Amino acid sequence: MLLVAFVLPGFVTVLLQERTFKSADDPTPFDRLLRAVYYSLWCYLLLAGVALYFGVNRMFIEALFDAHKGAPAELVWRGALALLGPAAAVWAATLIWQESGANNWVLSKLPLFNERHQRPTAWDYWFRKGSKTYVRVIYADGNSVWGYYGEESFASYAKDGLALYLEQIFRERVVKEDEENGEVGGPWFGPRHPFGRGAWVNVDDAVSVEFYAFDDDQPSPTPVVAASVGTPRQKGGAARTEEHGSEDATSAPGAAPAEED
Repeated sequence: MLLVAFVLPGFVTVLLQERTFKSADDPTPFDRLLRAVYYSLWCYLLLAGVALYFGVNRMFIEALFDAHKGAPAELVWRGALALLGPAAAVWAATLIWQESGANNWVLSKLPLFNERHQRPTAWDYWFRKGSKTYVRVIYADGNSVWGYYGEESFASYAKDGLALYLEQIFRERVVKEDEENGEVGGPWFGPRHPFGRGAWVNVDDAVSVEFYAFDDDQPSPTPVVAASVGTPRQKGGAARTEEHGSEDATSAPGAAPAEED
């Protein structure tokens, strides 16, 4: 019972951390136990400091127990507050330390440490930035997925499997080499699918995931699908894309429109 009471504050601290800013971590049960013991020490040091500051001693605790021994609920909530209050305070302190940048600043001043290695994987390191970027996923069989990672996109933690939700998907097109314009031949971002609403992408079997930034750093506006002007849209007929203020609604980002045959 005493062991549980000692480890409980640290366990609560670790649990709060893993539900907030340390979600990407994947500690073993033994590592989690060591963390719980470590943070329990800090919790009880904080509790001891508060007790010393307010002059709480054994006589005060015994008097409090005698005053409320007829009402166990009064003792229970006070005991819970004594255990969980320091845990919440230590969690808040570690959250501020981590998210304020103070931790990275201290590590940057120590030549033996690399603050980037706080992230468990390169995958978590990149997507934690929240950068808006164009993405190309390449597979071993030569297939590839072209998309845009923005505010509505999502990347799983590496420990849960490498998966992406890309809010926009582009078709692949082949760019012809043009020495005058400096374009290199090969596959590139093509037009967006007019009916596309994004895609879930499994990246576990990918050879590489490439990120691109263009001058506008934003995808082109969403096209509006409509029938040709003056022509009723029939079942099974082709549709075109229109866009207010633009002649080419599905042009590839960061590149000139594809050549016409």
